[in-house]
Amino acid sequence: MKKSMFLSLALVALLLVPSVGFAGQFDRFDRSEHLRERAELRREMRAQARERIRDRREIARERVRVRNEFRWHAHQFTYRFRDHRHDVRDAIRGAMRDMRQSLRDAFRDRW
Repeated sequence: MKKSMFLSLALVALLLVPSVGFAGQFDRFDRSEHLRERAELRREMRAQARERIRDRREIARERVRVRNEFRWHAHQFTYRFRDHRHDVRDAIRGAMRDMRQSLRDAFRDRW
C-alpha cells in the first residue's frame, strides 16, 4: 500500500510539475504581452498628443494669418476711404467757394 501510494504520488508529481512550469511560463508570457500592450498604448497616446499639439499650432498660425489679413484689408479700406473722403471734402469746399463767389457777385450789383 505504501508503494502504490508512493508511486501514485510520484506519478501525480510527474504530471503536475510540468503543468505548473508551463502555467508559470504562460503567466510570464501574459505579463510580457501586457507590458507590450501598455507600451504600445503609451506610444499611441504620445503620437496623438503630438498630433493635437501640431493641430493647435496650425490653428494658431491660421488665426494669426487671418487676423493680419483682416488688419491689412481694414487698413486698405480706411486708406481708400480717407482718400475718397478728402476728395469729397475738397469738392464740397470748391462748390461752397463757387456759391459764395456767385452770391457776392449777385449781391454786389444790388447794393
